[in-house]
Amino acid sequence: MRVQRYSCNRCGSFTPTHPSVEDNHRYPRTASQLADSVDIFADASLEGIQDILTVHRGVRPADQQIHNCLTEPTAEIVENDLPVYSGVYTYDEQYLTVNGNRAYRLTIYDELMRAPVAETIVGDCTKETVRWFLTTVLEEKPTAVITTDGRSDYPEIVEDDLGAVHHRCNFHFIKNGEKSLHTSVFKSVRYTDTEKLQAAIVWSEFKSVFAAPSYAAGLRRFEAVLDKIEHLPSELRTYVEQVMENFDKFAVHLRDESVPSTTNNLERYYGHTKPTRIKRRFRSLQHGQAFLKRQMYVRTIKQGLISRNKSLSLGRELFPSLSVEQLQPLFTDSKQRYLSWRDHDVG
Repeated sequence: MRVQRYSCNRCGSFTPTHPSVEDNHRYPRTASQLADSVDIFADASLEGIQDILTVHRGVRPADQQIHNCLTEPTAEIVENDLPVYSGVYTYDEQYLTVNGNRAYRLTIYDELMRAPVAETIVGDCTKETVRWFLTTVLEEKPTAVITTDGRSDYPEIVEDDLGAVHHRCNFHFIKNGEKSLHTSVFKSVRYTDTEKLQAAIVWSEFKSVFAAPSYAAGLRRFEAVLDKIEHLPSELRTYVEQVMENFDKFAVHLRDESVPSTTNNLERYYGHTKPTRIKRRFRSLQHGQAFLKRQMYVRTIKQGLISRNKSLSLGRELFPSLSVEQLQPLFTDSKQRYLSWRDHDVG
C-alpha cells in the first residue's frame, strides 16, 4: 500500500490531500496542464514532454502516465460543433503512424466557416471508407460543393452519394503537370530547345486559365490554349484534354467566388498539426483521436468564424482556467476583423 502526503510550503504540515492535485492523481494540475499545452501546440514526443515537465515542474511522470493524461474517450468520428455550416467544403487525407502502423487521417473542412467539420483515423483509406466518412458526417448538413484532389473515387462519392458539385483542386492538378513538364520534357533529349520553349509558353497560358477573373475570361483563355495544343508534348496534352472533357469541374471557383480553387486551407491546417518531415506518431488510436479533437478546437478558436463566447467555451474545454484576456491574442487577424464586424452589427 502506498500512502501519499503533501507538505504545506507555509507551515510545513502534512495532509493526505492537496487542492492543486486532483483525486486519484499523483501530480499537480499544473503538470498535466503543461503536458496538455505541449501536446497541443508543439511537436514533442512523450519523452520530450517528460523532459519539459522535469525541467519546468520538477516532476517526471512515466511516459505511459503522460499518454493516459493526453488520452480521452472520443467517438469514432470526431465532430466539431459549429453554429452553422456553409455547404462549401474541402476534403483531404494525410497518413499518420499509430503504434508503429500506417494509418490515415480523414478531414472535411468548412471553407467559409474556416474550421474543420469532422475528422477520423482509419487503418485503410479505401473508397468505401471515404464514402462512409463523408456520408455519415454530412448526412444532415447542407452540402453544395466539395473540393478534393484528383483521386478517381471522389467524383462518384460527391456527386452520386452526396448530391453535391465536385470541384477539382487546381493546385494538385497543376503541380502534377509541372512535374511532367520538368521530368518528361525539360530533361528529355526527345525535344529540341525550341519545342521545350513552346511547351513552357503554352503551359503558362494554360495555368492562367485557372486564375482568370471570371468564368467567361477563363473559357476564352482555355479556347486560346486549345488553338495551340499541337505545341504541347503528349505528356502535357493529356492535362489539357482532361479539362476539355469537363471544364466546369475545374472552373467551379470561377462561377462562385465562395468556392476555393484549391484545398490549401486544409493543407495548411495539416501543416500546423504535424511535423514538416516526420508524420505525426501516436502510441494508440485513442491518443490520436483525442489529439484530433484538440487540434480541431484550437483551429476553430484561432480562425473559425464563431463568437467570442463560443471561442471561450471551446478554449475552456481544453484549458479550464482560460480567461478572455488570454484567449484574445490567439485570434488571427481575419478573425479579429470578423469579431469587430460582429461588434459593429450588434451595436
